[in-house]
Amino acid sequence: MRSVRYGECQKNHAANIGGYAVDGCREFMASGPDDDGGGGGAALVCAACGCHRNFHRREVETAEVVCEYSPPNNHSSSRR
Repeated sequence: MRSVRYGECQKNHAANIGGYAVDGCREFMASGPDDDGGGGGAALVCAACGCHRNFHRREVETAEVVCEYSPPNNHSSSRR
């Protein structure tokens, strides 16, 4: 199972003057719902900093799913 969250914003707001400055946003929060189901609009804009989701660090967490199976025991002690 995979879970994706978006961490701190990494957009360099001073790139046009040759510097480096980030806004300090720590986590992506969608500014609106994903109404159209296509992943567009307000669902991709951060409510905290106003940046697109792609500027936020993507963190993928994978959880191992274990499925155990025990076949039925067909050997009965009363059967001879």
